Amino acid sequence: MRDDSSENDLRTIWQNQPTEPSVMTLEKIRQKTQELHAKTRRALLGGITVSLLVVGISGYGIAWADGPGVRAVFAFAIAWSLAGQYFVNRGIWSATLPGDAALSTGLESYRREVERRRYLSGRFLLWSLGPVVLTIATLIVLILSFGIRNRGMLLKGALLNMIPFLALVVIWVVSVFVIRMRDQRELQREIDELNDTERENRR
Repeated sequence: MRDDSSENDLRTIWQNQPTEPSVMTLEKIRQKTQELHAKTRRALLGGITVSLLVVGISGYGIAWADGPGVRAVFAFAIAWSLAGQYFVNRGIWSATLPGDAALSTGLESYRREVERRRYLSGRFLLWSLGPVVLTIATLIVLILSFGIRNRGMLLKGALLNMIPFLALVVIWVVSVFVIRMRDQRELQREIDELNDTERENRR
């Protein structure tokens, strides 16, 4: 009985110990805001690169395809990708944090940058990955239909020739999902740390 009581007392003492408040200086906030800002810019530039890739592949598909339906799908992919760039980039570019900002302003700027990253990450699947998948799927269908129509090229041979390309596409899509999930976890950690800092500042 004494051992149990002693163990419970020690556990209670340990649980009631004051926790160290999270210390975040203005310089650290500036640094983290600038790092997030740089990541946001890189992500936006990556989105522009993906959009250019969609435009290039779809333009090639439009020139190569002979059916109006397939050309319309490629044209839709181009329009979807360009519209995505407009909606994602609109209002997302932000100015760097001023050097004489107060702590509260720094926290607000930090939160805005985190929210921009969440906004960008949340819309990636719709506005960036969606047009890419549509373009690649349409291109694959176009190649397969060409193989069926062309007597000198069997469908089986076309599929065998496309296996490396399809494998790369699958690896790329899986990698994108893994990276996006990791980014979401990191952003959630940033938000939790920011909330802890704001709570400490209110005391």
